[in-house]
Amino acid sequence: MVKLDEELDICVLMGGTSSEREVSLKSGNNVYEALKKGRKEFNPIKGEFSHEDEILDLVVDADIVFNTLHGGIGEDGTIQALLDILDIAYTGTGPLGSSIAMNKLYSKEAFRRASIKTPDYVEGAGRSFSLLIDLVSDELTYPVIVKPVGEGSSRGVEIADNEEDLIEKIDQVRTEYGRLFIEEYIDGKEVTAGVLDEDGEPTPLPLVEMNVERERFFNFTAKYTPGETEFICPARVPDSLAESVKDQALRAHSEFECRGYSRVDFMLGQEKEIYGLEVNTLPGMTETSDLPQAAREAGIDFGELVERMAISALD
Repeated sequence: MVKLDEELDICVLMGGTSSEREVSLKSGNNVYEALKKGRKEFNPIKGEFSHEDEILDLVVDADIVFNTLHGGIGEDGTIQALLDILDIAYTGTGPLGSSIAMNKLYSKEAFRRASIKTPDYVEGAGRSFSLLIDLVSDELTYPVIVKPVGEGSSRGVEIADNEEDLIEKIDQVRTEYGRLFIEEYIDGKEVTAGVLDEDGEPTPLPLVEMNVERERFFNFTAKYTPGETEFICPARVPDSLAESVKDQALRAHSEFECRGYSRVDFMLGQEKEIYGLEVNTLPGMTETSDLPQAAREAGIDFGELVERMAISALD
């Protein structure tokens, strides 16, 4: 495997100002320790920040920025655009793909362009409670999912079982997160497909199945609390279905103009229909994150995965 030049200055960017700050810190520290391991002369920069005006001083002298931010300006294309202007190499997808992936409504349009089915939905922007409730009743069937347009890690995602419940959940999500939409509930199995570039060629990793133990769906608690979810890799799906999911993950990776790596989340319906949910351009690197588990199943340990991700910034 190609190794990073130890003379390169790498800044592991972490923390940030979004609601996913704590997740980012876990990812960033894991990556930082993996980069340091086994190197005597290599001293990556721990680029933790909590205010936007701190960013420039952290990255300006870096050869590579290893972006482990989640949500907000770290994932919506803002940081990516800044680094492009500064001509600094960085891990992950560029500004356009990042902004599309971070906006769940733009993502739905991109999935459809790539001929990937995605759950039906009703957009909430500019609509009164009464009109929105009427549209949901006309176009969807309860239960439904209320989702913020721009959050990650399932922040703000709520299930509504009836009209009264929906009114309460819309008020709750609008108050905390702003713009939202209501999505068709898919009763089935959630799987995720990691994609890792190998010599510039996107390659799918084994699927990970999320078997949630106590929560109703794969929400923030289920994602980041050890023991709340059983992660099964490879996923318990027929080989032909797994290959179809991987093929769609590659199509999404291309449509969203992902670079280096990505993770695409899917729901598998009761009749084995495949629904694209979202593309993660900066997958988590925590102890319970899916991409490292899929890579491990493919024979790539955490250190090698981090190395490959860093090298992808130079491609």
